[in-house]
Amino acid sequence: MNIRPWQESDKPFIVSLALRFAEGELMGWRDPALMKEAQLRIAQESVDRPEPGTEVFVAEEENGKRLGFLEVKPHKDALTGIEQGSIVAVAVAPESEGGGVGRRLLLKAEEWAREQGFKQIVLSVFAGNERALNLYKQLNYEADVVKMVKEL
Repeated sequence: MNIRPWQESDKPFIVSLALRFAEGELMGWRDPALMKEAQLRIAQESVDRPEPGTEVFVAEEENGKRLGFLEVKPHKDALTGIEQGSIVAVAVAPESEGGGVGRRLLLKAEEWAREQGFKQIVLSVFAGNERALNLYKQLNYEADVVKMVKEL
């Protein structure tokens, strides 16, 4: 498996994987159709107009088959002012799940963060995404801030 910087030709692949972020168990008040629409819009914007410092990487097999992608950027913690690396998005193609692609992409994110001089890397994940949560825990990520929601 190779992890390389993204290219213009990767845009459709990256945007198509954004639908993965709307999968899984979501809170009942989240409309699945609106979630899919929002994820597609956010992904399209991220490849059309990336924020300064943002980098996107694509995992692929030796034959060029794309397996997943990673988007990272600098982040400043609002409470401490500490500069951190931020994993904006990491997604694996459904047919490539369980093959270590997600793990390799997360390790690439850590490598990128170290190269930038960051001592921490952060990410956000939906509470119902058990598969991702388990992977993050295996890689020693810890919960820091938990967003609580109550329907009224």
